[in-house]
This record gives sequence, C-alpha cells and structure tokens, in this order.
Amino acid sequence: MSPRKDVLRSEDPKGVSVRSRNEFFGIVRSSKYIPWFLVVCTLTTVGSLSTLAQNATILGTVTDPSGAAVPNVHITVIDLDTNQANTFVTNGVGQYVAPELPIGHYTVKAEATNFQLANQQNISLGVGDRRRIDFQLKVGNAQQTVTVEANTVAVQSDSGEQSYLINGQQVTQLSTNGRSIYTLETLTPGASSLQQDFQVPTSAGGDANVSFNGLREGHNLWLIDGGEASDRGGAGGSDVMPSIDALAEFRALTSNYSAEYGLSSAGTLSTVVKSGTKQLHAGAWYFGRNDALDARNYFNPAPDPVAELRFHTFGFNIGGPVTLHPHSSNPKTFFFYNMEWRRLIQGQILNQTVPLASEYPDAKGPNTGAAIPTTSPILAPVGVVGWGANCPGGVSPVAPGSPFPGNVIPSCLISPNATSLLGAGIFPKPTSGNQFIGGNNNPTNVKEEIVRIDHRFTDKLSIFGHFIADQVSQTYGTTQWSGDNVPTAFDVFGNPSYHAVVHAAYIIHPNLLNEASFNYNGNRINISPKGVFTAPSDFTFNRIFAANSTNALNRIPEIHLNGSTGTDYTISWEPWKNTAGDYQIRDDVSWTRGPHQTKFGASWALYKKVQDYFATTQGGFTFDGTFSGDDFADFLLGYAQKYQEYAIKSAGYWNNISPAAYIQDNWRATHRLTLNLGLRWDGIPHTYEANGNQSNFYPSLWNPANAAVFATDPVTLQTNYSAISPSSPGLGTSPVAALNGIPFYLNGIGISGKNGIPKGLVNDTWDAFGPALDSPLMSLAAAQPCFVAVSAQCTSASRATICTHVSALAGGGVITPATAIPVSSIVGLNREYKVPTSYQFSLGIQQSLGRNAVFSVSYVGNQNRWQSYSQESDLPPQGQLASLATTKAGTNGVPFNGLVQYPGFNTILLNFTGSNSHYNGLQTEIHGRMTRDLQLQAAYTYSQAIDPTTGNLGGGDSFDLDHVSNPYVGWRYDIGPSPFDRRHVAFVNFVYDIPVFKNSSNHLLKSTIGGWELSGIVVAQSGAPLNIGCNSTCGPSSLPSSTANIFPGGDVLSRPNIVGPIRYPKTVDEWFDPSAFGAPAPGTWGNLGFDALRGPAARTGTCLCSRSS
Repeated sequence: MSPRKDVLRSEDPKGVSVRSRNEFFGIVRSSKYIPWFLVVCTLTTVGSLSTLAQNATILGTVTDPSGAAVPNVHITVIDLDTNQANTFVTNGVGQYVAPELPIGHYTVKAEATNFQLANQQNISLGVGDRRRIDFQLKVGNAQQTVTVEANTVAVQSDSGEQSYLINGQQVTQLSTNGRSIYTLETLTPGASSLQQDFQVPTSAGGDANVSFNGLREGHNLWLIDGGEASDRGGAGGSDVMPSIDALAEFRALTSNYSAEYGLSSAGTLSTVVKSGTKQLHAGAWYFGRNDALDARNYFNPAPDPVAELRFHTFGFNIGGPVTLHPHSSNPKTFFFYNMEWRRLIQGQILNQTVPLASEYPDAKGPNTGAAIPTTSPILAPVGVVGWGANCPGGVSPVAPGSPFPGNVIPSCLISPNATSLLGAGIFPKPTSGNQFIGGNNNPTNVKEEIVRIDHRFTDKLSIFGHFIADQVSQTYGTTQWSGDNVPTAFDVFGNPSYHAVVHAAYIIHPNLLNEASFNYNGNRINISPKGVFTAPSDFTFNRIFAANSTNALNRIPEIHLNGSTGTDYTISWEPWKNTAGDYQIRDDVSWTRGPHQTKFGASWALYKKVQDYFATTQGGFTFDGTFSGDDFADFLLGYAQKYQEYAIKSAGYWNNISPAAYIQDNWRATHRLTLNLGLRWDGIPHTYEANGNQSNFYPSLWNPANAAVFATDPVTLQTNYSAISPSSPGLGTSPVAALNGIPFYLNGIGISGKNGIPKGLVNDTWDAFGPALDSPLMSLAAAQPCFVAVSAQCTSASRATICTHVSALAGGGVITPATAIPVSSIVGLNREYKVPTSYQFSLGIQQSLGRNAVFSVSYVGNQNRWQSYSQESDLPPQGQLASLATTKAGTNGVPFNGLVQYPGFNTILLNFTGSNSHYNGLQTEIHGRMTRDLQLQAAYTYSQAIDPTTGNLGGGDSFDLDHVSNPYVGWRYDIGPSPFDRRHVAFVNFVYDIPVFKNSSNHLLKSTIGGWELSGIVVAQSGAPLNIGCNSTCGPSSLPSSTANIFPGGDVLSRPNIVGPIRYPKTVDEWFDPSAFGAPAPGTWGNLGFDALRGPAARTGTCLCSRSS
C-alpha cells in the first residue's frame, strides 16, 4: 500500500523469446500519444502462449506407426478432480489443442477408427503450463487399450518463457516466513531479495522487496486467478494476502513470456485459488511461532532481552460438489470456502533520549521551577517579546542573555502550554539514565475469507468466480512515516482489502474458445491515532487559521526537540484515509487452425484512488536550543525555532484508464520448430486528478521577464533572498476560498486546464510549491511577518533580522503575507517523456532426470532504456558551489536562492525517464520428486545487475523515481551495481514425508506417529551493495561544508574520494575501514563509485514439522 500523492504507474510488456518490453510510470503527454509496439518475430525450437495464469493447456500431435499424421482423432481430456470431460478433434496435420483447462490432474484418451485406444494418465497440470501429450497410435480395434503413465515433471518443450512453478504441496507445506506469499517470490531462480527477516502476515505490512533478473521491485505484477491483484499505489505488493492454505499453486514468470501479459516488465506472479472437487474435503490448521523458538538477532546477543513475538495462524477450509444427488457421478457445481485468522504480537524496543522527570516544571515542589542538568549554561533568550510578562510585576528575574542561576528556569517563565503537554504525557519517562528503553507491544489481527464457485452449465459453457476479503487491523508502536520516536502516540492501520474475479468460458467450436472476465481489486485504508493525542483541556491553541471541517479535531501539535535531546512526538497527519479500486473487463479468444494456435483479446481497466493529503492541521513546533542553548529549555520557555500549520486537509481524486489489446500466434511450423509471433498495444495510463487540482513546473512556461524580485529586509534594507516582494511580477492567487487573496509566485507553473496545459499532464498539486490549493501554510509565530510555504524554511537563524520572536506556544502576532511571499519548492514531472523499455533475452537447456525431476540451466539477460529517476533542476552555476559550501553564499555574496536558474524557487525536483540498466545471469535449477517421500527444489544464480537507481536517497517508490546524487552529471554519476545486485544467490527447499509408521497397519500408530512431514527452506545470498555518502563526516574527515548541504531540498548526495585500499574488518562496529575514504573538496563530488562496497552475506533457514490427516 505505501501512500502516494503524485503518480500512478503502469507498465506494458512486449515480446516473446527475444522481446521488447515497455513500462510506464507517472502522467505522460496527452491521451493521443499512445504508442504501438511490435513484438520481435523469433525463430526458436520452442514457443510461448501462456494463459493469463489461472489455467493450463494440453496440446500434441497424433501419428500412426509410420510417423504420418492422423487427422480426425477424438481426443478426450478428463479432469480427474471433477470427472468433467471435453472432447477435441485433431486437424488435418494431426494436431490438437485443449486450451484453458483448470489446473489439476488429468487423463487424456485418443480414439480413432482402425486404431487401438491410447490412454495417458496421471497428467499433472500447473498454473500456466503448456503440456505436450503426443500419441503414436497402434493399428488395432477400439477394444484394445494402450495405457502410458505420464511424467510427473515434464520438460517445457512448448514454452520458451522463463517461469517456475511451486506446486500445491510446496505452497501449503513449506515453512514460509510468516506464511506469506511474499516468501514464495524468493524461491525462483533470478530472484534477489532485500526482504526483512520476518514477514508480517498482511499485504501492506509485508515485505515484497524482491527483484527478478535485476529489474526494479515496482515493475512486478501480481495476479490471482488471472485478475490483477497489484496495489498500484504501493508499487510492488499485492492488495490482498491470500491464505497459503487456500492456494493451489504459485508461478513466477520472470522473462520472455507471452504478449498476452501487460503492465509489467519484471516478474509476473500468479497464484490460483483452490477449487472444489468431486470429493468433499475439509481441513483445519494451526501454526504457531514464538520468540523462544526464533533465532536471536545478530545484533542482540544474549543475555540482552529479546522483543516479544507471538504469532498464531489458524483456520479451516471445506470444498466439494454442490448437488441434490449425493451419489451423482457428474456434478456440475463445485465450491471452496476458506477462513483464516492471524494473530501477531511484536514487541518494540526503542532506545531514545528523553527529558528527565527531574527537568519537568516544579518537579521538586511548587514554584521550584525546572532544573536542566547540563554542564553548559542555559541562557535567557535575547530579543523576544513579552519576556517575563507572567512574573511578579511583569519583570523577569533573569535578564535577557544572562545564564539562569544553577540552570534552573523560574516557574513564572515556563509556558503553561509546555506544562500542560508534559502533564498529558507526550514524552515517556526515562527507564535508564536519560534513555527510554522499551515500547509498545504491537498487535496485528487479520480475518480473511475466500470463496470460489465453479459451475458448468453445459459441455460448452462454464463459469467460475472467487471473492477474497481481508480484514486487517495492524498496530504500529510509533506514528508511521513521521519521524515519531516515542511510543506515547501510535496508530492503528486498518486495511480492509478485496479481490474478485468472475470468468466465463464458451466453446463456440472445438477449435474456437471465447473467454470473458470481470476483475476487481482494491482496499480501504484508515489510519487512526491512538495513545496520547487529544489536547488536554488546559492547553490553549493559538491557530493561524480558523477552525474548519478539516482541521477541527482537537489534536496535540507536533513537538520536535531537535537539539541535544532529539525527541520527536507527533501524530503527523492522522487520521488519514485512502481508498483504491481497480475495475477491469477483458475478452480473450483462442482459435486453432492447422498448425496455428492463435489467441487474441482486449481489456479495459479503470483505476480510481482517493487519498488524503498529508496535512498537519494541528500545527507543529520545532525546538533546537536556538534561544537558550538547550532544546528542552526552549520548549519549557515556549520559544520555537520553527512553527508550521496547514490550513486545510483534503483529498486528491486520482483516476487512470488502461486499455490494451494483443494477438499471439503459436505456430508449430514442423514437429521440431515453433515460431512464436505476437503484437501488443497498451495505452499508457493517463492519470489525472478528477477535480483538476493539479499543477506542474514547465521550463517552457518560465518567463525571464517575470523573474522574481526579492523582498527588502525592513531592518537592514538588504535584499532578502528567502522572500519575494509583493510587487514582483509572476504572481497569482489560489482559487481555494480559505486562501483567497494570498499571492503565490507562479512563473513557470502550468495549472490543469489553464496555461495551455491539458488536463492530466501534471503530477502534483498546489501544495508542492506554495500555501495553496487544499493544503498547507507554514509560519513562525512572530510580531513581524514571517510567512513561508511548507517546503521552505523560516527559522530564527535565517530570518532573525526581520522576525521578532514571541512565545510560539503562547501565541503572538497574527501574521499576514502582505510583506513578503515565500521562496518555495516544487516536485514535478518533466514533460519530455520517453517510454521506458526493456529488451529481454534468454537461452536455456532442460534435461529430464527420469520421470520425476528436471534439471535446467539458462542464460538470462536484459537491456533497459529510459528508466525513471528524479533530478534537482534548479541549479546555481557549478563554479559557485565551493563558495556556497564554505560561506553559504556565492563569490558575489549572493546566497543560493539568488543564484539558481529559476529565481523564486529554491528547489525544482523533476521526474525524468532516461537512465539505462542491464542484467546478465546464469540460472540453474533442479526440481521434482527425488524419492517417493522427498520433493526437492534447489537453485543457484550467478548474476550481475547494473542500475543507477539510488534507493537510499529516498523520494522514490520501489526504486523508481529515486533522486540522482549529482544533478550536474545526472544519472551517469550513479552507474553501478543495482541495490539488488547479490552476485550469488542459492536456495533449497524440500518437503519430506517421514515414512515411519506412515503405512502402518496399526491404526493408532498410523494416526499419531505416522503421517508427519518435515519441510524446510534455506537461502544463502552474498552481500548486497552499500553506497557510501558524505554528509557531516566522510571517512575519518570532518565535513562541515558538505556539497549535499548546499541544496535545501536534501535531494543530492556526495560520495568520498578513495585515498587508500578498501578493507573489510567485518566486525559489528566496523564492517569496512573508513580510513580508505577522504572528503572531496567543498562543492565537489568524490570519485568513489556508486554502490562500491558490499554488505555482509545473508543466510536464513526455516523449518516446519507438521502433520495432516
């Protein structure tokens, strides 16, 4: 789920054995710019035509003893699970195709005049399989039968895709981490994981951080019974977390799959819900996990306490036929129902500095004040209004600038609001010295129901459907996504999520099949604050904006002690809501004619998302010691370095439409040669805000004649480069009633439906560049105006000459924007959009090891162009960086805001498509039933993935739209290993049926000691890349003038120079030797490569002992 306010991405694949696959993000061009894509025609000995992952295909050729094709042979395909049969007829070249078969177990019979009846039995079909069953008929009569046992595991002789199946027994019996489908991702050659050690059993809270063949996690696509299940707002995860015990199979398609698939360039991850069978089956289960059974965290050795872990998963399912005749041999309706509960409690261990209880007001008795235990003197603030107004006679006992005697602040100088908030308990009391060690035990509760119905009206018409409902309540020990580091306020993440499919198939003719389906997936997120968040009755608000329907909640403002204490209390922008729904209709036709099996279809999807903006309308205070020398003392006095308050909290209504069409032909030119031909068209999802509340920065709209004229400081009469004069050109106003009359600097800004900008061609709202449409205002409470946008800075340090400070907690002068307009920031989208493209190729060999196992070795590669990134675009001349880094001004004395290319904005972060990446890998795998009792899968991948996505700079989404480190060079400065570039990845998983007493004649022994299974998963991965940056320090060198600190947006990162050999002590305190690095010159970027170091290897193992009856 992770929330996104800006873009909704979709991706479009093209290609077959050698394929070009196009992927999309964001909001692009106008709707007329919809690209066409032609799949490369490839000669290969195999083909590829998978269904949309919920069904399978049986096909083959029938010959006589001389090898000649036999036409008009009746092929009967019998589903052993339901007793349902379909009959097909071979064409003039002896070929037949039985498409869109439900997964399961089959028998296939071939019957023709003057030939013996041929029968192949025990054929197992998995999701997406194309299973070739050929017959060579023997001359005879129909009363004679030749029966052949099919291979349990077959070579993929009719599919060139790179795909891997985890069958039903593996899915349900393997010791998957957290019983999560996200763990199944890692059991695939070519998969590289950055997942955490523990999987939370929810779709949004779980970790889907897995790359396939070096491609970014956000390019994966999830399917359930052929319907999209991806959370487009979360990019990479699934909307629902179906019960492991409700799944029949799981298949990961990783490269070279059919043109039938769209919206993805990486892994397409397909699961199938179990169906009812002709026999009534029921089952129940319980799985438990406890911190006493878990291995310790490496960094938490004994005897240190471990966080509490209690994990319980239990449920039941039942499935079978629906019939009025219990002994009917041919039921037409089947049902499956699954109910599961998941209960998780995870302990939280925080280690955070907090104010001592002895520092609280009057802790030693009435009117004893507050004693700050620091060796540095606490000073009375200078230059503030109303100092000592509450003291006897209105005179402070301590003169401004003088130290408080004994570092004790008199009671009359302590803000009543500070006393009120401390009494409410916004900070926890320390448990060891001045440290709070502990936290909340965080419960997660999930209730999930799954139902599937299959019905066959006639031999030609059938239908199935499922509905999945996840009810999730997940508690977080601190406020999410906020920087909150104390557990006094926390939140509950409510996430009811749904998935539904209705799929009908009609056999028009034995060689012509039509399928139609409706698919839905979506969620309803509601994050509610808990704990201490309601303002106490004696707290006095001093709001900038009058109460309205969006800010009327009586919530405590944010309190940030950003000095020596570092304590952050906040409920941020909560409560918060987000709803999303994806509605898709599609139609697919399969047609067999001669040696051609052709499939074509079209789909149309509407994605709708309504998401609250992130607006802290309760306000927020930052105290950093500016006034007294200590952050907590500033809080007690009530003097904030910064205050911000949002005017309005509303929601964005984001829609997009995804049309698509394709045609795929699997042409068996000869019995040894298959041609795979395909064509796919995808309309790039055209995201727009339904109410037109969008804007963007366009360099083409920037008018130098309207360049900002900066305000003049009323005291020094010097130019103030943090504020724009109200008489400056390029100003405009907001259409929002609450903000009418407030001017904004709009030079270069295109507004949806205005300035010649088409609706939907922008990716942000007014709140990104100023106090505007539906969103925020920030202000430092002051006697003189100090008015700024949410992304700008208004601090006592930078504005001391024009801001006369008052007690922010106690209120102060009402501010207006009449004196100055803020210099603010923009996050936007570059309009020159190039469609991201992935070229994929592979070459592989498979070898059958008897009837029950297959070994494969493959080379898999890809080349990717026009990948996404974000880059700072409002830059000062590079020659000025050294001076800016050391003096905060250029060589001419002008600060950053006056040197940038577009004066009036201090950062313009634009999203681009343009970077390149590639992957090369050797992938090996063996899977099958090694013995009667042992099912095994083992794989090893040796690979290299190069991708300039920075990951650790933040700002992106599943490694898309990450910030480049050096905006003067662009993404090429970050060329290096992908964050997922683990060179060596190996795994083994097994399910072992313990044979002891399994078949005992003693019923008691068989039902108690017999029938146990042992399963396990072992994964070993070499270290992931580490990127070393320079902020305040760089190696052993102090770096007060870091290049990264020049840019106010914090969206650049310098790297150090290499000054010696890189060594790895590999200790907890020092994994690598920092003496190998030195600080680059001020205003420059170092020569160390991107992701040049390696972290420690990862080895994990899980095991499970279970019994089923």
